[in-house]
Amino acid sequence: MKKNILILFLLLLCLTATQAQLLWKVSGNGLKHPSYLFGTHHLISIQFLDSIPGLFKAFNTCDVIVGEMVINNIDATAKIQQAAIMPNHVKINDLLNDDEYKLVDNELKSVLKFGLKDVSIMNPSLILTMYEMEIYKKLTGFKDESQSDSYFQLVASEKDKKIIGLETVDQQIAILFNNSNLERQADILVETVQKKDSILNEMIQLNKLYKAGKIEELIELSKGKGNITDMTDEEYAKLVDNRNADWMIKLPAYFNQSSCFVAVGAMHLGGKNGLIKLLKKEGYKVNPISN
Repeated sequence: MKKNILILFLLLLCLTATQAQLLWKVSGNGLKHPSYLFGTHHLISIQFLDSIPGLFKAFNTCDVIVGEMVINNIDATAKIQQAAIMPNHVKINDLLNDDEYKLVDNELKSVLKFGLKDVSIMNPSLILTMYEMEIYKKLTGFKDESQSDSYFQLVASEKDKKIIGLETVDQQIAILFNNSNLERQADILVETVQKKDSILNEMIQLNKLYKAGKIEELIELSKGKGNITDMTDEEYAKLVDNRNADWMIKLPAYFNQSSCFVAVGAMHLGGKNGLIKLLKKEGYKVNPISN
């Protein structure tokens, strides 16, 4: 999820059937009714959804909406706030040298209007998230209330559709804050500030690939080229591959019971260990929706 946050928007360059690669129909293997798999992006606005052929038709025909977790969870906010505090009385100045502290502190004050002293006990990953979100907003004018990945659950709730989370709040917190140690998280925070321009360029490219539905290329770019801010193979496995394997234990049973609209991060769809290939290995037909 940390890497997924490193994504910005450009104007949509292509509104062709390539976008169908974000929406897939799951059938066969004895299913009485089809289900659908959609790759989301939490910083894509709701308006973009209108450009994806067949998306709302697929959503409306399904009885159950499946997400990474149930977003409207009253325990989530409190648990995330608690997890965001570093353990054992560690503070951010324990993780940065004087020059690094000054660099990040000045940048936060410029962008967020508060410094490291104000968030000294917060997990570096959370500080990074707030920083990246703010520079993203300033660049694009994006507003939190227009996030597309939460949209489906909100509408499902209004229509009294059943909503299922593939993971619990505690599992999501572990992914957010425990995918790497505090020292590495602090290093990533520093390098993000140091290389802001190049990281912004990467965000732009990732966004273009998502909007064009080029999932495989998006995955390759997201893995990076050896920078500190790039995920290691172990981090990628924890973030994507291992979770896909866990989800495949649950999804077949859901598909057998009801028609499901599965909305999860786009990176989970592609790759050799992605949901599309894993479902095909289990005997399902997984085809892109083009209209």
